[in-house]
Amino acid sequence: MLQRALLAAVGLAVLALTSASSARAQLADSLASASFEFYPNADVGDTGERLRLNVVRAQVGVPIQAAKRTTLVAGAAYELLDIHSSERGAFQLQAPKVTAGIIQGFSDKWGMMAFVDAGLTSDFSDAVTSDDLLLSLTGVVTYKVNAAFSFGAGAVYDRRTGKLAPLPALLLNWRISERARVRGFVPANLTAEYRATDWLDVGVRGTFEGNRFHLGQERFGVPGLELAYSTLTVGPKVTFSFSDWVHLETYAAGAVYRRYELFHDDDSYAKYELAPVLAYGVRLRIGPSMWQAPAASE
Repeated sequence: MLQRALLAAVGLAVLALTSASSARAQLADSLASASFEFYPNADVGDTGERLRLNVVRAQVGVPIQAAKRTTLVAGAAYELLDIHSSERGAFQLQAPKVTAGIIQGFSDKWGMMAFVDAGLTSDFSDAVTSDDLLLSLTGVVTYKVNAAFSFGAGAVYDRRTGKLAPLPALLLNWRISERARVRGFVPANLTAEYRATDWLDVGVRGTFEGNRFHLGQERFGVPGLELAYSTLTVGPKVTFSFSDWVHLETYAAGAVYRRYELFHDDDSYAKYELAPVLAYGVRLRIGPSMWQAPAASE
């Protein structure tokens, strides 16, 4: 009974923590994870500049059963962008954050999730100020159709597109069969998976990442400068499961849309689109696979 309650909490609650921007994706599938992505050189518009990118992300989350229908969620995440520019050299952007949230069931069918993220987004070349602060909000109303299909709708208020603004959000968890499922939190990510064997899953993943970072005056020579990025990727993935709780994902990500935008005192003054590239990634996650047959509603 305790294991079943834990799986239920992880399956819904910790699915709401992440990677992401990533580190800000609002949907994860683990109690803890770490990932690395490599984006090869790409042309920055028609500027003649080329950009290479390494991305490191890590997250940890803990669901806390506060009552029969109430689960509290606490977590932390970290994102590192290691940027190599042919014109500006190499520099790093970092985004540590903490997350707090609640998942409240109103009945066997209806529920809601609400989360707040707070942290810093900066190159940390200057002393930390209010310009480095990050705040995002997520609210979703959920509905469970049956044991195999649930969904939700709401909004995410963050800087995924470069500007602080609300975005519509859709939560989906669809168990098509014992070996096939689709799940995700749009706009952050969406995954379709097929369980080939007990230790091997294959699938397709799509992600939409984004954030906005404060750039220090000491490094870039201009006060009030910020860099925002947005990236849309689609590609195949393969997951190797060493146990029901330890999984290694490898994936290719076609970066079909990549935009970088510079802001000065909150005013946009330069936008660049990067040429599409094929990125590669690996991710280690700890958490239940959730492939067990869904239990019937009681």
